[in-house]
Amino acid sequence: MRYKIFDIPKGYVPSVFEIIFLIIILMYFSVVSLCHFEEVVEIPSVPKKLVLESAFIYRDISRVSKTTSNLYLRVGPGDEAYDHVIEASTREVQHLGFSKSRKLWVAVEPDRSKRFVWGVYDNDLRLLISRQDILQWAQYSNSANYFVIVTWGFLSLYLLFVLLKHGVWNGFLAKRIAREDRAD
Repeated sequence: MRYKIFDIPKGYVPSVFEIIFLIIILMYFSVVSLCHFEEVVEIPSVPKKLVLESAFIYRDISRVSKTTSNLYLRVGPGDEAYDHVIEASTREVQHLGFSKSRKLWVAVEPDRSKRFVWGVYDNDLRLLISRQDILQWAQYSNSANYFVIVTWGFLSLYLLFVLLKHGVWNGFLAKRIAREDRAD
């Protein structure tokens, strides 16, 4: 008989510890998949008109992985300023030579309702990061986040199935069989 990794013997009733352990793992999978919803970047439709706003790098570039880095920008003047993070290719960000507290210009929508940066320019208004690059990086990041959400969601559903089938249903059947045996 072949051994299967996820094979649970028919009629197996897990102990209380196993059920608690599976519930903890289920909660962990659910929380991780929900946390990745916050990482998804909302990409608005391309606006008809853009304006340039002053911005500066308020934090050193952080390396997220071997291929991606985060560029931290504070966009806007004074009290109206907001923070924006661009997840970009590490190689390209290092090539551009961004340093801390560097003054930049960014292309944003005039009404400022959608906080999305469409382009990054230096102080001489030379294009550093184009709209296509920003969209490509955001779409890549979103696809990776959606993959994690779906994968961890399926793992959560599988654990829920295991808990219901083997923890609840088999436990109910075992109690019923034990009651019938006592009645005989």
